[in-house]
Amino acid sequence: MGWRVFGAAVAGKSHVAAGLPCQDAFAQEAVGDVLVAVVCDGAGSAAFSHEGAQFISSEVVRALSSRSVRGDRLHALSPHDFKDVVASVVGDVRQRLQAQAERSGRAFGDYAATLVGVVTTAGGGHFFHIGDGVAAAQTRSPQGEGGTVLSLPENGEYANETYFVTGSEWREHLRVTSLDEPLRNVLLMSDGAAPFVMARGNAGLSQPFVDPVVRYLAGLSPMARRQGDLALQGTLSDPRTDSITSDDKTLLMALWVD
Repeated sequence: MGWRVFGAAVAGKSHVAAGLPCQDAFAQEAVGDVLVAVVCDGAGSAAFSHEGAQFISSEVVRALSSRSVRGDRLHALSPHDFKDVVASVVGDVRQRLQAQAERSGRAFGDYAATLVGVVTTAGGGHFFHIGDGVAAAQTRSPQGEGGTVLSLPENGEYANETYFVTGSEWREHLRVTSLDEPLRNVLLMSDGAAPFVMARGNAGLSQPFVDPVVRYLAGLSPMARRQGDLALQGTLSDPRTDSITSDDKTLLMALWVD
């Protein structure tokens, strides 16, 4: 019983062509039955956004999972109190990243990255979100039916604009979405993966894509996490995805196994 988590980040064809690294990053930790996971998408225009995405994702997960290790029931907090905790964590991570930028003689904005994450048990919890990317949770009911809870992208005035952890207005754009029903699966993704993981208009998950992937991952042995990660990487690297998006693609999938 517990969470089985798989993830992959793949550079998009436009970044490969330009000789740029994948600017996405993800991190995750399961503390008992509590899942803590984050996906960050570095800004394409920021010189060191890949470093920012890696730092933010790993440090936010480390801080939140440490609180769970100490016994803090973050998943059970009210949305308001949970948002206060995340704001405190993100604020601390920002300060340390800004200090790193100053030591390196770089601008803080060079590390710009978005953030989408989750703290949850199978019984419920919360998404947290700054900028674009998407979070989705497939729920279940005693009758075997279920729905989907989404945390959707927030863009700026124009379609290609969004908000970043490094931005001065990050706190105003920190959003929390509560997960109030028992969960089957949780998916976090960068905006590069969303066009084929999500249905048209982000109305929900694309079941023709998601269902076979979930069935495959659920069928793996508990010791085959690496195999699942490689399978996701292969899926994201499929040339057919390049006809849909040229952006970096990151997908993290967490399955609850009874």
